[in-house]
Amino acid sequence: MRSRKILVSVGGALALATAGCGGGSSGATPAASSQAPSSSASPAAETSTAAAAGPVKVAFITKFPVAFFTAMEDSAKAWSDQNAGAADISYFSCKSPSDVPCQTAQIEDAVAKGFQAIVITPMGPEVVPAMNAAADKGLKVILVDNNLEAFTKRTAVAATDNVKGGEAAGAYLKSVLKSGDTIGLMEGVRGVPALDARIKGVKDALEGTGVKVIIGGAETKCDAAKGATVAQDLLTRAPKLTAIYSACDDPAIAAAKVAKQKGKKVLVMGYDGLPDAAKAIQAGDMRATIAQFPGKMASLGVEAAVNAVQGKPVEAFIDTGTALVTTDNAADFLKFQ
Repeated sequence: MRSRKILVSVGGALALATAGCGGGSSGATPAASSQAPSSSASPAAETSTAAAAGPVKVAFITKFPVAFFTAMEDSAKAWSDQNAGAADISYFSCKSPSDVPCQTAQIEDAVAKGFQAIVITPMGPEVVPAMNAAADKGLKVILVDNNLEAFTKRTAVAATDNVKGGEAAGAYLKSVLKSGDTIGLMEGVRGVPALDARIKGVKDALEGTGVKVIIGGAETKCDAAKGATVAQDLLTRAPKLTAIYSACDDPAIAAAKVAKQKGKKVLVMGYDGLPDAAKAIQAGDMRATIAQFPGKMASLGVEAAVNAVQGKPVEAFIDTGTALVTTDNAADFLKFQ
């Protein structure tokens, strides 16, 4: 078993611990970065120009250890095994999806330790200054899962085209809802393009259909507990609610449980393609979800990082695709792809 490195905080001091390995982009194509590596003599800048001397040193940073992100790690490891000698990857994760100080420290540590590239699922705009500093030191920074438009020094983005995904969700809901129905929309994190696009696609599709759209009073933060609270609010405000759509699967799964507990027959749809969502669809508790492919995000992200360090061309936006999951194909999504 190979090990992964995890940056942890102990009494306010940052340290690297070793543990056994275990197991959100806007649709717009970002412009390729015109940022040239800094001329300052940092370890990363020096090693970036000498990539042929050995494997590319990559820091693979995910938000926190849940199935979606551990699937990414597994895929990155599989890519590394299949391309032996191409990359030396170290894996980093925080304890929650909102621990910005932890992820900021991980980015800064990657610079200090001479990594040549960072492949990261950024927590939000708060980590942009640290990523800018890394790019200024010559590191190639590849965003996976979600794009941050404020980060203009990115090398590439490997992620879902969430505009297309939101449109696909909207098209499906338009096909199963009718005039007079009411749908509650549960937002993820407002201001994050990946999540906003998932909601916008549905709102746009239902415009003019006669379906009433109401928005949950609070963000779910893609958290199950918060999703349950928002679902309770929606069902209280609209007792005859026909459907619930969530920008993330965990809140959708929670909403389905709330509706079931209340004896309400509500069509519930999510977005992510979590295995638990596929199980809920099989059980009849959810109707559908839009699946993403975290494995492809990771493998294509690492490949882009290696190519960029080696001076090879890299696409600015790498679309990793989506799929509509219903009872017809839920069995194919009982594990991440």
